[in-house]
Amino acid sequence: MQKQGLYVHIPFCRSRCSYCGFVSCTDICAAEKYVGSLVSEMRERAGGEADTVYIGGGTPSVLPRGLLTKIVGALRENFAISENAEITAEANPDSCDSEFLHEARECGINRLSLGVQTLNDCLLARIGRRHNAEQAYRAVRSAQKAGITNIGCDLMLALPEQTEKDVVYAVDTLASWGVKHISAYSLSVEKETALYNSGYAPDEDRAADMYEAAYGRLKAHGFERYEVSNFCKAGHQSRHNLKYWRLEPYAGLGAAAHSYNGTVRSRNTSNISEYISGRRGEVCEQTSMSEKLEEYIMLGLRTKYGVEFSKLNALFGGDWLKAKAREISELCEGGYIRRSERGITLTEKAYFVMNSVILRLI
Repeated sequence: MQKQGLYVHIPFCRSRCSYCGFVSCTDICAAEKYVGSLVSEMRERAGGEADTVYIGGGTPSVLPRGLLTKIVGALRENFAISENAEITAEANPDSCDSEFLHEARECGINRLSLGVQTLNDCLLARIGRRHNAEQAYRAVRSAQKAGITNIGCDLMLALPEQTEKDVVYAVDTLASWGVKHISAYSLSVEKETALYNSGYAPDEDRAADMYEAAYGRLKAHGFERYEVSNFCKAGHQSRHNLKYWRLEPYAGLGAAAHSYNGTVRSRNTSNISEYISGRRGEVCEQTSMSEKLEEYIMLGLRTKYGVEFSKLNALFGGDWLKAKAREISELCEGGYIRRSERGITLTEKAYFVMNSVILRLI
């Protein structure tokens, strides 16, 4: 039986960033009750083996000490966590202190995902981040000292007033710190966020230039692009995120958490107070074969692994190769995809027009 991933949502932050559209709140006093509801949900949904755990948010590192241990302990009590499981916790540099790192290490966290975003202090202040570049450096060094060496850092592209020079500096600096994974995401301005209300809209051409600059430096530092926005040193892919991109099963625990068992998608209420009171308000949606096909192509082609013909034909319920023969031929001739006996992958050229390539194949 295929092992699942487990996602745990922690919706607490010290303050809200100007671009944030995630489900979160600043009422950290409610954290203990929230974790109690989390444990109850784990007991209700107990069973199955998991080889990845991802504790995200929000900001898990702001939890009062002891609660992270309680969460991981409850996961181990209710699910069979593989001995070699990847167990990730997200953290922000301003709350990634020695106490958090000691607790994380002691309870079995072996991978850290740091929300760095940029190393330009003025830009950090502009988007409402609480940390500065020096705190990011201290967080990385403290984690390494605590024995957590599998560290990933998030960067954002096309921030207000950001330049290519800022992006290159951030990549070069993080590489020099010895981090194993760097995500470089173009800023998406969600409705109702402070940044949206300010009228800011990222320029797509500018974002593309920054992405190209980031990719060039990441490649030079020995990072491999294994997903369009994710780069790593050899052997340090995010095993948990790969489950999403490969349509493998995962269970989401907590407010606004999503789950997928291979057939049915479900999600919990995004109302934190309702979740704490025990009303998960779970909504389930059956996925059709055509929806699975589109998702598999869209997500698979974002990765270096691409899509497999055998799985495509199974999802299509017929001969997918015959149905898309013309499109495949034209895209191969244009240098946008590579075709092998196994399947299809994007070429480097295609990453800059990825959406249009994918649309031709779904």
